[in-house]
Amino acid sequence: MPGSNTANTKFSTWNYTRPDYSEVKRKINDCKNKMLGAISYQTFRDAWLDVKKEIEYMEYQEEIIYIRHLCGIDYQYSLEEVEIQNKEEPSVYALRDECSRIAAAFGYRNELEQEFGKQIFVYVEEHRAAENPDSMGLRSEESALKMQYRKLMAKGSRDDEALYQVFRKLIEIRCELADSLGYNSYIDLGYHIQRRGDFGTRETADFRRNIQKYVTPAVADIKEKGIDFGYPPALAANPEELIASIVAMFKDLPYEAGSYMEEMTRKELYDLETRANKRNILFTCCMLPYEKLPFIIGNYTGNGMEAGYTVHEFGHGFAFYTAARKQPLYELHRSSPAVNEIHSKTMEHFMFPYLDMFVGEHKKDYIRNHLMQQLENLAYRCAIDEFEHLMYDRHLSRVELCELWVDISNRYTPWNRIPTEDIRQGKCWPSQTHIVETPFYYIQYDIAQISTFEFYLKLKNNSGQAWADYMRLIGEGGSKSYYELLEIAHLSNPLTGNTLEDICRPIVDELYSLL
Repeated sequence: MPGSNTANTKFSTWNYTRPDYSEVKRKINDCKNKMLGAISYQTFRDAWLDVKKEIEYMEYQEEIIYIRHLCGIDYQYSLEEVEIQNKEEPSVYALRDECSRIAAAFGYRNELEQEFGKQIFVYVEEHRAAENPDSMGLRSEESALKMQYRKLMAKGSRDDEALYQVFRKLIEIRCELADSLGYNSYIDLGYHIQRRGDFGTRETADFRRNIQKYVTPAVADIKEKGIDFGYPPALAANPEELIASIVAMFKDLPYEAGSYMEEMTRKELYDLETRANKRNILFTCCMLPYEKLPFIIGNYTGNGMEAGYTVHEFGHGFAFYTAARKQPLYELHRSSPAVNEIHSKTMEHFMFPYLDMFVGEHKKDYIRNHLMQQLENLAYRCAIDEFEHLMYDRHLSRVELCELWVDISNRYTPWNRIPTEDIRQGKCWPSQTHIVETPFYYIQYDIAQISTFEFYLKLKNNSGQAWADYMRLIGEGGSKSYYELLEIAHLSNPLTGNTLEDICRPIVDELYSLL
């Protein structure tokens, strides 16, 4: 692997070289044989770490071109490269996972756990539960279908029948995948893929019921008041001005936030421009292993709420940047989505004291709209999650799928009325991309939102303590379990007792005070 040549260069100048997948597999195979033949911990450990280095560098190269693909840069070339990745990766990852299983079963496991922590083998067990050699073909088919879905969405116009056919085929492939791995349903497999080992379907269903009980009525009542929640105008007229405000905010924040932002701007690790072939309405954060740096993608059009979306992604990046400098392994630089989203969503609230720089005199409107948006999203995401738990019925027709969505939507978000004709024509199944891209991910925004609200309440009472807890949380990355990380950050468990009600009540009260 070549050394880094990006120390002071802008991302736009970084070289991309397609990984030589055959060579990557040959090197990993050599490492595997060294592990099997090792007669000392040091030899075994070094070979195990060399596997990780090979994967890290491969994914680093892949991420460069994937970022360009998402940004619509060299679109046709980057599209072809991403399609090659989708075909080649399953066999590489199968070999990687074989080495991980050797590490978990070999006699040096205790030494590895002492040096790197026990959580690393939790991830190994989760991979084992979600992979086997027979599933590689189905994985490749799933990746190809997701790419096909992205192409359809990138066209701008929604072809319902074409999208539905991809959607239906994804359901079938994922059910086959679960069957091939011995799961009762794709739901069980989906939970393993999302690293959701601390809680299951029962806790998630209880959480949804509590949202429906405590949040849906409040949002419905406010909706009936007919208040205009239109986007407040942003002060930044273009992406450059928005970045300047975000830089000023981060440099004023405690701890390492300023050095993080200095490196992000020096290397221009962001793209907020709108251009042809760029994913529409996309705000996301990509991680660049090997360099231990994030890349922020957005479509900034000038409304005030988009400033918050961008800060959200810079929050993801800050958490990754921080953990990557504290945790020894790439797998530990991020946690499960239920924790990762606390990192980013809490940064949106840390933005509140700086709103004068982003929306000027519209600060009150921004906070009002933000709280309303988050509460409304709690209900909407629960509707999506319940839909995901029921959509993997292979026998549902297109119209039945729509009827299912309408029933669920009416219970969680009664303010979103769906036209009868759309139901009859089968046009109203949800197009939320998370359902296609990352099944069972979406609800974790909600679970994280409750912890985020708790951080917000802390911030108003004791900002120093809130920041200290936040830095402890992001520094741990994925080195601990979900419940352990909550404890480290002095956060309540959103899935137990009266936590959800106790935290949401003062948020709802604040929102009413701002109407």
